[in-house]
Amino acid sequence: MTHKDILKTTALLVLIFSACATTVQLRVQRPPSLNTAGIKRIAIMPFEAASPDRVYREMAQHATTVATNRIQAMNYFTLIDPSEIERLRKDNQSIENHVDALFTGRITRVNSKDSSSQGQYKNKDGETIYYTTYQRDAEIEFTYSLTRSRDGSLIGPVSKRGSDSSSSQNSGDLKSAAELLRSIVNSQLGWLGRDIAPYTAIENRTLATDKSKDKVLQAEMKNALAQVKEGNYKIALEAYLGIYERYSSFAAAENASILHETFGDTQIAANFMRQVYDETGNPRAREVLARLNKILQDQATLASEYANDRSQTERVAAFASDEIQKVLPTGARVWVYNNAAANSLADAVVDDITAAFIRKGIRVVDRQNAALIEAEQKFQMSGYVSDDDFLSIGNAAGANTIVVVGITGSGAIRRLQVRVLDIEKGVAIMQSDTGERWQL
Repeated sequence: MTHKDILKTTALLVLIFSACATTVQLRVQRPPSLNTAGIKRIAIMPFEAASPDRVYREMAQHATTVATNRIQAMNYFTLIDPSEIERLRKDNQSIENHVDALFTGRITRVNSKDSSSQGQYKNKDGETIYYTTYQRDAEIEFTYSLTRSRDGSLIGPVSKRGSDSSSSQNSGDLKSAAELLRSIVNSQLGWLGRDIAPYTAIENRTLATDKSKDKVLQAEMKNALAQVKEGNYKIALEAYLGIYERYSSFAAAENASILHETFGDTQIAANFMRQVYDETGNPRAREVLARLNKILQDQATLASEYANDRSQTERVAAFASDEIQKVLPTGARVWVYNNAAANSLADAVVDDITAAFIRKGIRVVDRQNAALIEAEQKFQMSGYVSDDDFLSIGNAAGANTIVVVGITGSGAIRRLQVRVLDIEKGVAIMQSDTGERWQL
């Protein structure tokens, strides 16, 4: 979802006609129910089981598979293999440089039971036929949440509970308890995407009808509706606005606000409905205004917290790239050096900065350059690199500018650290500060 998509959150899809009403169907962008702003890299950890019983463990495994498939299909997050998280933890290494959040779940309750009941009916010959109906009921409860890796804060949890059943006059035809439980999990995780990522909702708006007995008013409303059905929305909008102005018809006003929405003009629709409420005091106007204000609030949230789908790391890398470009000399040939060895977060920042340079036509020294490979290996072994070392190796590799990227601190005080060295002048020409704009 791009920034442009966020700002234009409504678009007309189709009109549905019936004998009673005309319904306009709209696409509306909504933020997730959980605040996942800034989270792009997640690891989906195996669901836990509250009991060692086999059925609990099987459902935990199934829930993990379903959640993984659902999240992958969203194509919104970058998924980190959970085995990598386990490896880092085993080696007592921090995970915050590798993943933004962990998705975890827990199967808290599983139950199934069989029952039967007797029944009877008379056939066409008047004979009483006795039969037995067998039924199997199953229910399951589970939770899921996300945990931010940088500070351990919990997002959620979301609690889910569902049930399903199977019945037949032949006990052998009943669905197994496991099959019923899997079906419940599939259903309950069906809306997982709406909990953790921005989504598009399809909403219906039903055009209002005026109950007035004024024949002239009714004729104008009928003509306006005909324009809507013909797809002449601009003409219909002007018609409804005129009807409201002449007759103070709230139905016309509500329809005008709906048509404003079809053009993506939610703010105009809200302003107009505020005017209508002030002029008429109609309680329905207050309801419509509340709905429009909620959409505007969602738009603001999407634009400020989910714009361009960038994670905090990507936003900081973009900011760093812009700041570096301000000081680069004319004809810069840049060596971007990762001063945080074996740090995937730093690797991602270096990749983002390098990509930004290339897009702007800035020459970047190939990191496969033999001199750079040898130098970086030596740097990693020594653990200390002086500016003179950087300048010497950079010059040998054909660079005239060096961008040294590192990461300082951890958790909530983790920051990107950037230094820019001018090889020809032999001096540092930029040093990042400790401001919030560098906070990862």
